[in-house]
Amino acid sequence: MTVPVKGILRHSMPGRLRVVLEQPLPARGELQALAAALAGVEGVREVEIRPHSGSVIVRHDGDFERLEKALGEAGLAIEAEPEADEPVDLIEQVVERLSLADTVLQRASSGKTDIWNVAFAALVAGGFIQLARGRVSGPALTLFGQAATVAMSRPLRRFLG
Repeated sequence: MTVPVKGILRHSMPGRLRVVLEQPLPARGELQALAAALAGVEGVREVEIRPHSGSVIVRHDGDFERLEKALGEAGLAIEAEPEADEPVDLIEQVVERLSLADTVLQRASSGKTDIWNVAFAALVAGGFIQLARGRVSGPALTLFGQAATVAMSRPLRRFLG
């Protein structure tokens, strides 16, 4: 990439950071090239591009401070978040916490499961419990329907470069 993509660091924690890209977003091909370049940086485990929110999620090993320069060289110029009183985005907070729970679950299981699989299994188990109780038309079908939604949404979870 010749011109670095600019973004603002919105969230950083050990092993994960989220950068919101400057608008207008680069074309899809440029986003894919950015994701590939970032994925090649030493210490980066996974790069997730979210074009709808304009975010880049980087899962990494080590400290962000050491990684920041390498990400810049790969094409992502990160600026600090400006100080401002912004409204609280409860949905984003839930997504952040679920992502943290997913990371912890994956580490605890050595990558054998994630939060999506656990949610699917819990919904199916709940559906069978409701079937055993004779509650077919309401609770059981609702739980099985939610399990199907989780299963079908799997391909839509990520846009990887």
